[in-house]
Amino acid sequence: MAQTLVNGQDLTNLDISDRGLLYGDGFFTTIRVRDGKAEHWLLHAERIRLSAEKLHFPELDIDQIKADVEQLIAKQKSDGAIRLTITRGSGVRGYKPPANPDISRIVSWSNISSDKLRAVETGVALALCDTHDSYNPALAGVKHLNRLPQVLASNEIPDECFDGIMLAGQHIIGGSKTNIYFYQDGLWLTPEVNSAGVDGTVRRWLLATQGNVKEVKFGLEVLHDAQYCMVSNALYGMIPVTKIMQHRYDISPDIATLQQQYRDSALIE
Repeated sequence: MAQTLVNGQDLTNLDISDRGLLYGDGFFTTIRVRDGKAEHWLLHAERIRLSAEKLHFPELDIDQIKADVEQLIAKQKSDGAIRLTITRGSGVRGYKPPANPDISRIVSWSNISSDKLRAVETGVALALCDTHDSYNPALAGVKHLNRLPQVLASNEIPDECFDGIMLAGQHIIGGSKTNIYFYQDGLWLTPEVNSAGVDGTVRRWLLATQGNVKEVKFGLEVLHDAQYCMVSNALYGMIPVTKIMQHRYDISPDIATLQQQYRDSALIE
């Protein structure tokens, strides 16, 4: 059973001169697959376009990328997840991008444990990471391939914690693998990502569909002030947070409704 496609071919290797390998010159998105379909494909397609634009890639063929995704999904026998990676491909040695890059499309499959999906429904704990996210407005919001801050932060997270909170300067940016939200005074507050962090697909869905989700800047004081907390990513949707260090939170009654709305809209195009 094929687990990886490279430019539409059943391959497991990549040219060692690929700029994604040499320089992290590319970006990726992770897609939940349910009932043989990619969830929230339109949000992922939007992310692909915006990422390519911000990294000054040529205009990408979204239909071809979608065909690659569907080709790999068709080879599977269960639900799971796809990681779609786009790099600037191979080129001459040096940082300067080639004028006409030969884009690499890498689509890989992984299974998702149903037990793990159920386990997070009862709430998760978060750690606070000493490693900060990189402050860089030029790359902010993009899920680019330069993930070393997240790699280092992940090494700090205890096994009993689902994720770790990362800061940029004095401000919370999100988790190492999630976006984060704190409920305070009737609003879900999520960090701005115009200087660091990733603008996740679930985050964009929440901001577009829920009038009480707002982008703001805040620091660690929110851990004490918030009534509820949750995190999100494309694999799990929204996950209630019940503990961050000494701070404990009840599970918001809104999360179950949000999760259902998110699932109900996931396969609509």
